[in-house]
Amino acid sequence: MLWYKAWLETRSRFMVSLVGMVVLCSLIVFHLDGNALSWIKAEYYYGVLGAGHRTLVMMWVLAVTLLMMGGLLREKAIGSSALTLALPVSRTRLTTVRIGMGLIQTVSLAVVPWIAMFLIGWVFGKTHSISQAVYYLVILVTGGLPFFSMSVLASSLIEGEYTAPVVSFGAVLVTTVALSSPSLRPYSPLNFMMGFEHLNEHTNLLSWPIPWLQATIYILVAALLLIVSVKVIERREF
Repeated sequence: MLWYKAWLETRSRFMVSLVGMVVLCSLIVFHLDGNALSWIKAEYYYGVLGAGHRTLVMMWVLAVTLLMMGGLLREKAIGSSALTLALPVSRTRLTTVRIGMGLIQTVSLAVVPWIAMFLIGWVFGKTHSISQAVYYLVILVTGGLPFFSMSVLASSLIEGEYTAPVVSFGAVLVTTVALSSPSLRPYSPLNFMMGFEHLNEHTNLLSWPIPWLQATIYILVAALLLIVSVKVIERREF
């Protein structure tokens, strides 16, 4: 029941985001591939997928921020939190189910558009490296988890359906700008998601191995922010 409730609350935003991301990213890859000559090397086509990926990253951050607005504080603002809190479950359970549904949806927003882009590239007979697609997905999802957690935390601290997303966008912007200097750029989650630090400019391929240590750090940061979010809701007065 709780999972179905979480789905009902987010399905419209999720479906609109998913369709928009698939269509736009697919059109970018299709358009660039369609203008390529048949003799152009495969490296060009991986560059095309890289361009599609970077577009997907920006849309993904935007979609995740909008997707996670809401929750108990939004229900409090519109006067419906009493009904939810009357359910025979704890606040922790309510919050973790919402987070779980959000994680499923955010991963889907990365995987489905990437499958569409890869299939378009594959039709042209140039992109056969599934490992590169997996690499891109790993850095997208793990690097993006802190932004997901920021959105959850903002919606746990700030009332209002639209105030929390604005604060989340501000946090993303501040984080990106603060880590934009050459010395700090390698630690930027957004830069990590883009893959610039691991991209071979001659082949347009990401260099192995996958940076698991940095990915793990982002996962731990995201987990910490989510734990704080749950604790905030537990102690909040409604």
